Amino acid sequence: MNGILETLTTIGIFLGGLLARVGVVLGVMLVLVAAALLLLGVARLARTALLWARGYRAAGGLRFRAGLSYAPGHTWLRADGSRLRVGLDDLAQRLFPWAVAVELPVPGQRVKAGQPVARISAGKQEAFVAAPTSGTVVAVNAAVARDPALLKSDGYGRGWLFAVEPEESSWKKLLTGEAARSWLKAEADRLARFYEHQLGYAAADGGTLLGPPSSMLGEEQWKALTRAFLGT
Repeated sequence: MNGILETLTTIGIFLGGLLARVGVVLGVMLVLVAAALLLLGVARLARTALLWARGYRAAGGLRFRAGLSYAPGHTWLRADGSRLRVGLDDLAQRLFPWAVAVELPVPGQRVKAGQPVARISAGKQEAFVAAPTSGTVVAVNAAVARDPALLKSDGYGRGWLFAVEPEESSWKKLLTGEAARSWLKAEADRLARFYEHQLGYAAADGGTLLGPPSSMLGEEQWKALTRAFLGT
């Protein structure tokens, strides 16, 4: 009888020690997970604060940046001395599932507002970008020509396309500030309706775009898309 009690006692001590060690391991794991989640949350908060400080705001599921002028063909302009730097806004960037080639104008080339000035290729799909204002091209972004991914990863910054010396001041009448943000939100809704009509399903939920539905469009549907939103 004493032998049985001693055996049970030994087993109990062993199991108790094992559970204690497991508890310690689980406790350490929980602490590490909590710390990782905290760091991730802090990093996200810091990134959000940085983007906010740089003028980024939400516009119906799209990203809007303050301090820019917005043209109907979904290009943005930013004054840089006497020249205007030009790029694609977030809606135009999202039309392309990816970008594999960017063809830019050449410095010295004269451009006319509304006419094609640059070409973006995404494999079998390509589209032309309309000049937002008339003038002379004075610089192009060689970085985006070398790395077209910048067009989508940093379209409001390093992914700019070209700079133009405007020949008139009509670009100053383009939308800016909250008026531009409201317009971009309305354009996001219009794009969602376009996809729903063309593809027969809801491509957006409350204005938030889901996935790259443009990659599912046929050739004629793609042309209709670029005419409707890029004006080319």
